[in-house]
Amino acid sequence: MTSGRAVREDASAQPESAKDKRPRLTEAEKQRWMEENREAFAAYDAFVEKHGVFGDEHRLF
Repeated sequence: MTSGRAVREDASAQPESAKDKRPRLTEAEKQRWMEENREAFAAYDAFVEKHGVFGDEHRLF
């Protein structure tokens, strides 16, 4: 069994080149995603406007 610390160290030791192999979205894909989710963004914004964000009352900044 490995400790949590060992797992974190293994993950942080991952070579930078492996991270670069993640698929990248094209600008058109980003725009399409934004358009497809525009209604959800608006609903979330309205909720936050009405109720605030979780933990807002505890922030010190």
